[in-house]
Amino acid sequence: MWQRSKDHLETAGETYFEHMRFALVVGFVTAGAALACIIHAIVPALCERTCSRTLGQLSWLFADRRRLREFERQASGVFTFVALILLCAATASVPAAIGGGNGLVVTMALLAFAIPFTFLSTNPELESVETD
Repeated sequence: MWQRSKDHLETAGETYFEHMRFALVVGFVTAGAALACIIHAIVPALCERTCSRTLGQLSWLFADRRRLREFERQASGVFTFVALILLCAATASVPAAIGGGNGLVVTMALLAFAIPFTFLSTNPELESVETD
């Protein structure tokens, strides 16, 4: 396993941490594209072009991995949305983990998930949040 990993890193031309960063960014953004498709299926007015745009950006990135910084800027809205979902899921799970009542768990979940959905309502295509 160790040798296969070293060979893969050599083929990719990246250090371990460069490759980890690349893979994590791609994973987060791919998860965001999937969430955008699911959201669009439920509310067609949201994320109309997010998935196709993001997949195009991923294709562009895979053609030249050196474009990672530019890709991160272009996909920052999708990345931010996924990060907010993960943060809110962790926050919402705390009352359940400490044995809070159902009312507390539901209230915390609703409050926590209001954050990413507020972000989505202000940026319905999950466009870049970074400016030039």
